[in-house]
Amino acid sequence: MSYDLYFYKRKENTLSEQKIADYLTTNLTSTSESKEQWFVENEDTETYFCIEHNEAETDEESIELFESFEDFENTHFSFNLNFLRPDFFGQFAFEFVDKFVKDLDLYVLNPQSSTDADNPFKPKEGEFYENWSAINTMNCANLFEKCELIYYPLEKSNAFYRYNYNKERLQTLSEDYYVPKLYIFQRKSGGSLVTLCTWTEHIPNVFPPADFFLLNRKYKKWFKTIEESGLISAKTLHERFGHLLSDFDFDGCKIITPDNAEKAKDIFNSTEFEYLLDDDWERVPMEKLVNFKPNE
Repeated sequence: MSYDLYFYKRKENTLSEQKIADYLTTNLTSTSESKEQWFVENEDTETYFCIEHNEAETDEESIELFESFEDFENTHFSFNLNFLRPDFFGQFAFEFVDKFVKDLDLYVLNPQSSTDADNPFKPKEGEFYENWSAINTMNCANLFEKCELIYYPLEKSNAFYRYNYNKERLQTLSEDYYVPKLYIFQRKSGGSLVTLCTWTEHIPNVFPPADFFLLNRKYKKWFKTIEESGLISAKTLHERFGHLLSDFDFDGCKIITPDNAEKAKDIFNSTEFEYLLDDDWERVPMEKLVNFKPNE
């Protein structure tokens, strides 16, 4: 199940297919090896979408649907985004689509629309995101049990996305610190979803407002090198290290400076783990995570 858009230009517009391809190559980082496809994936947020260059239609029915507009010419480029995804997939994808349409003065055929399904039109900013989100919400609710989807509240999901989306920028702003990625895990025994990030060998670190922190430590004890990992809760982190943490200017994040990271060494190595990241903890795949479920 996917949301598809088809891009058009007015016939007097001299924009060529090659110029559109050049624009996509310049403005998108694609993981596809095909020169006819731009598959875009953000490694930090794990969001993705696809834009493709398609062959001209040859059968009569398709020509009637896609090639028969008096004022518009088919660019033969199309957009694709799956349904049954967290809402932030749409936030990521349609931010680019809006810019793409505006920069190249494109028109769009939207088969999913109840009002604009028959003709290319000039969309308002945010219109496609709202349309995709509404249909995605309905599909998530209708197929929640059949597809074994996993519910995560929209507010928490958006906060998770905002942090990971800005992770690369935060790393640039604070080169002395490691900026960890946030992950969503589920405990098989309890079923609740939690956010988790890492802190390794008490190094200077940015701490997002995660539920749990995975401490990775390596230290000498009786002429042996000890390597071990385990989880502590946010409550324990602030109880044990709160006096060494400073505010960081992004959505409730904290940091530990190089000087305080050194002071934290003994506490870090002596902190008792609350849990081990064992088989009871399972990382939630983005393909199963949704923000909507049937009304109870």
